[in-house]
Amino acid sequence: SAYGFLDECLRKYGTSNPWKLCCELFDLLPIAAVINNEILCVHGGLSPEIPTIDSIHTVDRQVELPNQGKLCDLMWSDPSEQVTDWQLNERGAGYLFGQHAATQFNHTNNLKLICRAHQLAMEGFQYHFPSQNVLTIWSAPNYCYR
Repeated sequence: SAYGFLDECLRKYGTSNPWKLCCELFDLLPIAAVINNEILCVHGGLSPEIPTIDSIHTVDRQVELPNQGKLCDLMWSDPSEQVTDWQLNERGAGYLFGQHAATQFNHTNNLKLICRAHQLAMEGFQYHFPSQNVLTIWSAPNYCYR
């Protein structure tokens, strides 16, 4: 309910049932996808515990999001220009990953790009690092009235 969806369901429908069903559905959605064997799409970012695309398949997706671990990292990690490899994320979940970590992951997995969301991008999208091998796409142009 931190972002208002539960409150919106209660207002519109008078019950939390639609919110509960959406939460159950989200727990069943894939955590990541690969497009044309070149682009990894994921909500947050990378994990130091996941060196390969194949290791993403070992993540139990049909659970509530944990506060730490591989699934948490895929959901909440962020790229950072100030980090080379890995650093705990100041948001309290996931990691900050740097250009070296992203480049190594892409090279190991023969990828060209990591495409993600989870972070405000004022222009709607933002490439990270000089190599531009990580892209954030943000589709909420009026988020918090910015």
